[in-house]
Amino acid sequence: MTATDLPRPAKRPDISPELDVGPLVADLRARVDGEVRFDAGSRSAYSTDGSNYRQVPIGVVVPRTVDAAVETIAVCRDHGAPVLSRGGGTS
Repeated sequence: MTATDLPRPAKRPDISPELDVGPLVADLRARVDGEVRFDAGSRSAYSTDGSNYRQVPIGVVVPRTVDAAVETIAVCRDHGAPVLSRGGGTS
């Protein structure tokens, strides 16, 4: 088997060029009961888990309730922002 026989890694879908993070953050903070973290330290901390992979998120939301999680999804949908849920970070 040669390197050309191996499957190519999946590319990360590009973030919409129309995504403006400022209004996204403002809407999340206004509508979600939870922590809204878009600072570099939080993004770095959530960029890895127990695996060898690293992907820096646009931001991190830690909802306090199920309703807050639902609202987070709604806000992100309104802004065209991708959403990925995270568990305990143990890979």
